[in-house]
Amino acid sequence: MDQNFPNNEIIELYSSNNHGHFTENDGPHILWESPKTEMLVDFLAYHRRWEPSYIRQRMLPMLSTIFFREKALNPTNTLLYGQYNFDSIQRVKVRFGHQFLVVKWKKDVHAMASVTYTIPGDSDIDQKKLTEDDESIDLLDECNAPQIHVEDGCWFLLTDENMELVRAAFPEEVNRYLLEKELKE
Repeated sequence: MDQNFPNNEIIELYSSNNHGHFTENDGPHILWESPKTEMLVDFLAYHRRWEPSYIRQRMLPMLSTIFFREKALNPTNTLLYGQYNFDSIQRVKVRFGHQFLVVKWKKDVHAMASVTYTIPGDSDIDQKKLTEDDESIDLLDECNAPQIHVEDGCWFLLTDENMELVRAAFPEEVNRYLLEKELKE
């Protein structure tokens, strides 16, 4: 192990508030901000030739975690990724012995800017039956990739979220869901 660990210069670098600009006397500084997702999408689309929709899908779990943490600390009416409202909790999901909440996100009407989509009937969409508890045994199953769910003609994004993080951000909704689940059983 390095003799100079933890490195005090690195700690000072991350602790300062000088936006990466520095002089010889001050030393370098870094500021934590929300991720600049569109810059990342552009970068990966150009350099890795990834589809922007694929990049955004893979970033959504990280952005939802940041959203829940910020919402727990500062309960304001913000949108996930500037576009999605927390809609509801769909179910509890058990993966590798840990419980997660499957959260439904609905596209905000104002973010859609009067765009209308027609949604095919249920016969055209192969929807699998979802159960209350879903123990996954497929190790290759991508637990962090959001799923698209269609319900009553509306499109929702579904993400698997840490139960305590969701509870910290939306305590009333989690308590209501758990009470309803208890009454059903």
